Parts: sequence; C-alpha cells; structure tokens
Amino acid sequence: MSALKGKSIVLGLTGGIAVYKSASLLRRLTRDIGCDVTVVMTQSAQAFMSPLIFETFSGKEVITDMFTARTGIVGTRHIDIIQRADLVAVIPASANIIGKIAGGIADDALSTMLLVARPEKIVIAPAMNKNMYLNPHVQRNLQLLRDLRYHVIEPGTGELATGEEGWGVGRLPDERTLLFYLEQALLSQTPDPLRGKRVLITGGPTREAIDDIRYISNPSSGKMGHALAESAAKRGAAVTYVSGPSSLPDPLGCTTRRVNGAADMKVAVTETFDDADIVVMAAAVEDIKPRTVHAGKIKKTGLPARLELETNDDILLYLGKHKTHQTLIGFSVEVENELENSLAKMEAKHLDGIVINNPREAGSAFAGDTNRVTLLLRGRQPLALPLLSKTETAEAIWDRLAGTL
Repeated sequence: MSALKGKSIVLGLTGGIAVYKSASLLRRLTRDIGCDVTVVMTQSAQAFMSPLIFETFSGKEVITDMFTARTGIVGTRHIDIIQRADLVAVIPASANIIGKIAGGIADDALSTMLLVARPEKIVIAPAMNKNMYLNPHVQRNLQLLRDLRYHVIEPGTGELATGEEGWGVGRLPDERTLLFYLEQALLSQTPDPLRGKRVLITGGPTREAIDDIRYISNPSSGKMGHALAESAAKRGAAVTYVSGPSSLPDPLGCTTRRVNGAADMKVAVTETFDDADIVVMAAAVEDIKPRTVHAGKIKKTGLPARLELETNDDILLYLGKHKTHQTLIGFSVEVENELENSLAKMEAKHLDGIVINNPREAGSAFAGDTNRVTLLLRGRQPLALPLLSKTETAEAIWDRLAGTL
C-alpha cells in the first residue's frame, strides 16, 4: 500500500508542455492511490491546459486566483489549504516558479501558498528546456532550495519538445519516479530507524557460464531484492544494490551495481561490506558452476557427455565470518522442514536473521509478483507474513527489522 494513501496533497502546476503529464499523475493519485488532492494552477499553466481537466480528476475546484473563487469564499484559504496538506508538489516546476521560491516572491496563488508551507513538505520537479535548466541562475536557485531542505526531483534526460535541439536534460521524470519521490518526501517527515543507515542488498540470480553462449542459472527475477532496495531508499537509507542479471530497471534512489556470476557478486559485495550497517542477501546465488568454461560456443556435435561441476564460494558464509558491526540477513529457499533447516543455516552462517520462502506455496513461486515469507530474527519469535505483494513484503520486513535497530 502506498504511503500516500489518504494523504492531503496540494499539486501546483506551472507553465510548461510537461503539464499534460500531471493530469495522468493526478488521476493516479486520486483514483488509484486514494489521495485528497487540491490543484493550484498558475496563469501560464492554464495557457497549456484547462482547469476543467484537473477539476474532473480531483473532484474539486482548481485554484487559479488568490482573490476569486466560485464559492465566493476566499479569506485565508491559501493558508488553510497549506496547513491541512501533508505534502505540496510542484509538478512541473518552471524556472520562473523556482526563482520565485528561491527569492521569497509571492505574487500569485501558488507562489503565496509555497511561501506559507514548510520547505520539508515541498517537492519540486523541474521540467524545462535543457539550456534553461542548465542556466547558472536556475542551478543556483535549485541548490539554494536543496540547502533549505526542499525536495528536488532531478529531471530526466531524453527527447524534449524543442525540435532538432530537443534532446538533453530537463525532461519530467516518469510517473513511477515521481510517485517514489513523493512517498520518500512524505516519509522523511517522520522518524525512521533506517534513515541514514548504509544498506547493502543483493538480488536476482547469478549465471555460471558453460561457454560464451550457455550458462547455468535459476528462475529468480530479482523482484524481491529490487523491492527491498526501493523500500529502504524510500525510508531514507543510503542503499547499494548489487543485482544479478535481471530485466528490471535499477531501483530508484539506490546505487546499483550489475554483475553476472557468483564470483562477480562476491567482489561487488565485499567491496561495500565494511561500510554497510545492514546487509540483506536476497540474491539467488547459484551454488554450482562448470569446472571448465569453454571459449566460443560448443558445437552440438562436440557437446561433452558429462558436465563437470564444482561449488561456488558461499558468499553469505564468508560475510557471516567477517562481519563486525553489520546486521546480516539471509534468505532461505526451503521446500520442507523450512523452520528447522533455516534455523540451522542461520546458526551455521552467523546470521542475525533469515527470511524463509517456500516456492511451492501458492503465490510464492520464483518470478511472481507476490510472496509469503516467514521472518526469523535472532532473539525474537518467528513472524509468518500473509500472502502479500513483494513491495508489501519488503515493507513488512523493514518494519520488523527496524524495530531491532
């Protein structure tokens, strides 16, 4: 469930072609997530899109003027609305509104409301021509806002709306990215034991080469590790995510390293391990590898009658033996005697906790979008979670783990 559910949000719209994307974002916030959204539009924003569109999606009057309203009630509504709001998001934010916020200017409804709100409640998503975005005055203003604890969502790079020269930085991020940073900004307003922690997470499978074409692997999709990484980053942790081969995008808010085999994963993990406070090894590291890796592609007629195998290094065991201050959490895939086998693994590998998953259970198969796990933490009773989405499972794991930090 999104942290935004049931929250009151003021959505500020300024003049820019990207304002059309805010209509879809508004619909997502109100219809899908269940937010109470008040839309405020500048005159320039109204030149691009009609307020009627946003009234339709929000079910509320769009504020376009400081001193007039169809209800006939104006008074101090800009202050009342802001004080009730859990979050204020300016999406898209033009260079003009960024300059107004930085300069403390309040000359219309939106800029006045932004002056009332506390900086830590305000999210700014710049979207503009690349030359405008890179202008030193705009960059200075953005840095000032960051220093003042405003939340600034960095723009994306891609095709812009200015013809032949329309490629570069300044593009409004996609909806998934915007929602992530809105949740992160909201969660930053309340204490969280994960905030500021350095967290190392692994996810996905590894591939062990037979030749340059073929490999040994497993069905892991990386969805569980990916969900754990994004969830921790959303809560304010500094996350390094080491991913085996996966079609998933890099988790938002994380530093991601892509690896292929178990040996590569061990190198990436050990390089970061000493600096980590919490380590969660969610990757399905392949236990075996071919003894010999053939160059090129083995011809069908030359396939060996027997494939000789050897074991990979046990990364989790290595980390358990070398940990100093780290909280170390492993994953255990078991199809029988799950609790007993996982407890034995936790002791043998010097773990502080282990997440048990039986892929034979309905909804818990590899590559699925749901999971049903049991969480064991040293000194605490096992916690069996119900069938949840992998995002909800990740949040439940962090909630349980945060209680021990």
